[in-house]
Amino acid sequence: MDNQYFLALDYGTQSTRALVFDPKGNLIAKAQLANANCREEQQGTAAASQSGDYCVAQLTAVVQKLLAESSVRPGQIAALSLTCQRACLVLMDESGHARSDVFMWSDRRLAAEPLMPLPWYQRLGFGLLGLGKRIHYLRRCAKTNWLDRHKVAEAPKIGLLSGLLLSRLTDKLGDGVAYQVGYLPFDYRRRRFANAGNWRWRALNCRPQQMLPLAEATAVHGGLSAGFASLTGLPTGLPVVLAGADKACEAYAAGAGDPGLACVSLGSAATVTLGLERYTEAYRYAPAFPSLDSKQFLSEVQLERGFWLLSWLIREFGAEDCQDAKALGLSPEEYILRRIDAVTPGADGLLLSPTWAQGVIFPGPEARGAIVGWRPEHGRFHLYRAAIEGVLLTLARGLKRLRKVSGTVPSLIRVTGGGSQSDVVLQMAADIFNLPVERLSVSEASGLGAAMCAAVAMGQYESLAEARLGMAKSAQRFEPDPRRVACYRVVAWQHARLYPRLKPLFQTM
Repeated sequence: MDNQYFLALDYGTQSTRALVFDPKGNLIAKAQLANANCREEQQGTAAASQSGDYCVAQLTAVVQKLLAESSVRPGQIAALSLTCQRACLVLMDESGHARSDVFMWSDRRLAAEPLMPLPWYQRLGFGLLGLGKRIHYLRRCAKTNWLDRHKVAEAPKIGLLSGLLLSRLTDKLGDGVAYQVGYLPFDYRRRRFANAGNWRWRALNCRPQQMLPLAEATAVHGGLSAGFASLTGLPTGLPVVLAGADKACEAYAAGAGDPGLACVSLGSAATVTLGLERYTEAYRYAPAFPSLDSKQFLSEVQLERGFWLLSWLIREFGAEDCQDAKALGLSPEEYILRRIDAVTPGADGLLLSPTWAQGVIFPGPEARGAIVGWRPEHGRFHLYRAAIEGVLLTLARGLKRLRKVSGTVPSLIRVTGGGSQSDVVLQMAADIFNLPVERLSVSEASGLGAAMCAAVAMGQYESLAEARLGMAKSAQRFEPDPRRVACYRVVAWQHARLYPRLKPLFQTM
């Protein structure tokens, strides 16, 4: 090999990316393809499912594009690693091929009533704990309950998108611990599937023998299959290394677990995360997820509809802004973020609660979004700013919650995801969190985290901590503006009271 590069494949919500990193974490080459995360007939519905073959074909096509458009040669790649969107479920056969569509995290279909009843003693126990309604909602969210029970029962394997892609890349059935986020009977505290007698198996309508074998990040899952190699030009047997789900890779690359550091991801889903050695739930019964580091947990608060909300507002209300942006040679997001910088912090009294999507624990099964405070003087740019502020204010309260349950006091925020590329957004984050905010020098944080796993597996670094030290670099830093901090302190007080006041109304809808 002339050089030792690491290829990270990132199957995200909006796009699939092939990313080549060198051992110092520099992004050498990149190819990107837009994803259709749901079939055309599902647009505008609660459904969001896609063919498993389509997902695999996206990986093939993006690697072909990378090798065709860059100077990287297949022989320069030492290993391949995978990261992908989490909580996407698929039924599989013993060879790792899909027996159903992949049901994406954004699929909002719920299981029809009635569900198969849990044993009386479990119903009684959950009722005494005040969890009866939440467990019922969890079961309705699980696609193993929404799908035809015979199809689920007859499926040899049930897994996540990561398991499907890894199995197809290598012709070896399996998945990684750090990908396990979703409605499966996974014991997050012990980093393994639940014991056979656990209530989760009956609640989620599946069996222990249907689960895929798991291994920790940095393990070599297998060699690249001859079929995938022949389609892409990559060498047969190229080591395929386990990494983790997109948020796990992002958080670790951004420094999760470093003293005084909190990680914020501003992607389609938005999260605030602390990396902790002790298993710590942000809210009781809301699990802390596996980190890439086998001795670390990611305690997080998530808004399922994060910066997706800005894209949705642009699509629904921003036709004129899209035209103006095109005339200036800008993306709609770039144009809008420039314009909202002139809007007063607090959007002149317009408040937006970004709880568009329900949750089992947070924000709760009753959740709905809300926009409050409209006046005749408000326009679209007030709405756009209120949306971004609403996401950041909610995450800032999430960080307060994480501080309380963990005893950790962050002194720095590191931001990843699409929103991190905007100076306007990062300054807003610094002012709202009242903490310094940094971005990584490489915008592809999830791919960088996956590449770190490959670098460790190939012996470039002895540990993930050493790989992060050598590969992740901070770029620009944003300091809080005292005047805006004071303004947002008032806005935060108002915003914190918005959802609790509306919750009783939502519960009746």
